Amino acid sequence: SLGRYDDIKIYDEDIEYSTKALNDLAWDEESGYFGYTEYDENGNVTGIMRTADGENFNKGMDGVYPIVAGAVEGERKKKLLDHIKNPNEMWSAAGISAVDMSASYYFDDGYWNGNVWMSHQWFIWKTMLDNGEADFAYDIAKLALDMWKDETDFTYNECFGIATKRGGWFHNFGGLSAPICIWANAYFKPQTVTTGFDVWTDYQKTTDNSANIKFKYFGNCDKYTMIITLSDKVKYVAYLDGQKIDFNERNKGSLEFTFDKNVKGGVLEIKEEQE
Repeated sequence: SLGRYDDIKIYDEDIEYSTKALNDLAWDEESGYFGYTEYDENGNVTGIMRTADGENFNKGMDGVYPIVAGAVEGERKKKLLDHIKNPNEMWSAAGISAVDMSASYYFDDGYWNGNVWMSHQWFIWKTMLDNGEADFAYDIAKLALDMWKDETDFTYNECFGIATKRGGWFHNFGGLSAPICIWANAYFKPQTVTTGFDVWTDYQKTTDNSANIKFKYFGNCDKYTMIITLSDKVKYVAYLDGQKIDFNERNKGSLEFTFDKNVKGGVLEIKEEQE
């Protein structure tokens, strides 16, 4: 959009270099997570950091973050998604655990181990939209909203322990509470347009009962999801470049559009359905 094509070349080279390094040096096939690489005194990679018993010491948020960057594909991506969604590993009753609950170094009373952090869940939520995982994205947001309300009505804290779902730490830190506002807006506030990281919107023109959005898709996932939330008082019809398309109405007025990766963009128009 800015015409800074020389910058794009630099970024692309950085992305290619870092992605190759992650996948060549940091992937642990045994655990299905990425690991912390270790080096000898000459700078040669000797392997990944493990516990005394040989367990990958990076099972958790750090070990799945390459999926957020779009730096992992195929079977490796599937393994990371499986970890995130597994109720015996990262998908706890309080949300996505920072550390795999099956790991030997998981504790239910730690600052990082055994806690759910809303800011990290936000990155995973956006990534689920990038991957067309609309149902799981909603599960992340809805659980967080419900738990936040229960706890903040009582104590006004917002870092959550998995064992108790109780909040703690510094409630004034906006970086921890901002995702709650974003999720509430995404699914319940009219005139809210939400995408993953891989969608660029050229413009968004919305009213309570209509939307006109021009967007481009830059990702490489098989599918991706956009959420447009309007008034819950009417029924809607949607068009992409003039062609009528289907959508999922998650909540009344909250419309989810999941597109195939071959849809590289267009003009999405939503308006009130005429009886």
